[in-house]
Formats: sequence, structure tokens, C-alpha cells
Amino acid sequence: MQRSFACLNDKRMPAHFLIAMLELAEQYRVEPESLLRGSQLFLDDLAFPEAQVAPEQALYVLKKLKRELADQPQLAMELGQRIASGHGHVLFDLWRYAPNLNEALAAWARSQNHIETLLQLNVQRHQGEIYIRLTESASLSTQQRSVFELALSACRLLLKEQLGAQTWLKVELPWAQPSHNFHYPVYLGEHIEFNAPRCAIILSEQVLYQPFKEASVLRFAQTKRAVRLHRQASCLLQAHLRRLIRRRLSDPWNLDITARSLGMSPATLKRRLKQDGTNFKLLVDEVKGQEALHLMALNQWNNSQLASNMAFSDEHSFRRAFKRWTGAVPSAFRCN
Repeated sequence: MQRSFACLNDKRMPAHFLIAMLELAEQYRVEPESLLRGSQLFLDDLAFPEAQVAPEQALYVLKKLKRELADQPQLAMELGQRIASGHGHVLFDLWRYAPNLNEALAAWARSQNHIETLLQLNVQRHQGEIYIRLTESASLSTQQRSVFELALSACRLLLKEQLGAQTWLKVELPWAQPSHNFHYPVYLGEHIEFNAPRCAIILSEQVLYQPFKEASVLRFAQTKRAVRLHRQASCLLQAHLRRLIRRRLSDPWNLDITARSLGMSPATLKRRLKQDGTNFKLLVDEVKGQEALHLMALNQWNNSQLASNMAFSDEHSFRRAFKRWTGAVPSAFRCN
């Protein structure tokens, strides 16, 4: 039975998290294609900068990776550091290029509802300390601990890089201390409290306005703009759909199957396209019309080749569609 992925709260995640997961898998000699199998995602789907995935798809691949590498208890924290040390994840780049921690936390708070769909970051102050608390914004189920470990490891690395390696911070974990916990100090530091009432990083308020080492006014502005672009989900979705259709012209495009592959319900896909002033059938038709002209001019394909490569049942169906697109039959277009 094929797994169905409903998009949690109609939100999408940047694909950087999933890409980092696949890169880490390769280091451990696990084939990325095997991890994606069953997720309704393909490597080609992740090959463009604005690629997004459904949260359930990311959690599904994470679960498979943990199963493949069950002898690597540090896996989630290692993945967190990989994500934080790379560039391109807009939320972590907000931390990297912000003037200071206060600005970073404020920018994250404004942006996280539009980008991140697994965790919420909440900030509290108490007796001279800052509590950066992590809570679920989606049902993490059996992956809760892994996602918390990943996020804490990433945040701690960024804080140490920006504030200095000697900066004091403490990590609180809401689960019991494992019998084999040698990896926790490596990734989360020496100051760890298990069985804590929350999942959090604690710092002194004194570092709140300390300048970040990689602070950049220009890059901070660029990153905030990237966050705003993520809000234009319908436009990004339409661009993504057009790319998919161009790459797989010979596929029999179907709304239900396409919606599931994108990690959303058919009703959600219809609604998003309607908000963008189009619909699924019209979008497929427009792309096929553009590609027919391109292939005819570039490859000089005949009607039979075009019909076969564009999922038309026969040449007559293709000619009828071509006349609808251009107002002329293919032979007249070739003559011109």
C-alpha cells in the first residue's frame, strides 16, 4: 500500500533539512534514493533552490535513516550541526547574519510561522537568564527526541560560533539520561540537565546584545527577504509544478496523484492554484503548449513523436490541442 502524505497545517518546509539528511546518509554509505523510496519524493524534486517538502515526508525519511544507522546514537545531533554549519537554511541564516542575539530571536519569532513547521521557538527571561524553549508545532510522534536533539545541536553550534566558544550555556532535556550518553557532551556541551521540565537552551542575559561575529547588514537583509519569498507559497508552488511537468511531459498528469506527491490534499492544491488565478488542468495545458512549440522548433519532431512524448492518446488529439494553443494546425506552424 502506497503511503499518503498529508501536508501538516498546509505548511511546507525548505528542503535544506532533507538535503542535509541525504548528504549525511551518503557519508555513511546509505543510498539517498533508498531513503526517498516511499516518500513520494525524487532527487530531481530537491534540485532547485526554492524546493519545499511536507513535514511528514521529512520525518518519514528521518525515521528511515535512523533505522538504517541504528548503531549511531549521535545521528540527529550530527545532522543538526551539519545543517547549522551549512548556508542556505533561511532560519539558521537569520541567526548567522543578525547583529546580535536579540535581533536574531526577534527575526526568528517573526519568521518561524512561515518557514518551520516542526518546532516553535519561544523565548522567556527569568532572573537574569534567557530561556530559548523548543516546543512542537506539528506532531513529531516517535521522532520527537531526534528533532529536539537536532535543533538543540544546531542552535548550540550557532551560538558558540557567534558569541564565542567560551560562552556559558546550559541545555535542558525532558527525558531520562540514557545509559550510553557519551555523545551528548560532544554535541550539547558539559552543562546538561536530564528529566528537565522543558526542552531548552539557557544563556545569560548579558549576551543578548553582544555583537555576532558573522553579523552582516546586507546578508541579514537578504535572508529576511528570502523569508518573505517563502510566504509567496502559491507562486513557488506553481513554479515547482511547471518544472515537474516539463521534466516529465510523457506522464499522464492527474490532480490527485500530483497533490499527494507534493504532500498535500487535492483540495489544498486546487485552492492554492485558484488563489494564484489558475487551475491544475489549465497549468498542465499551458506547459504542454509551450513545450510543444519548443520541441517542434528545436528537434523538428513530427506529430507522432510529439503526441507520444506528451502523453496524447494519438496524433489527432495532439493536433486538436495544438490548434487550441496556437490557432493553427502543426503543419501551418512548420511552414511559417
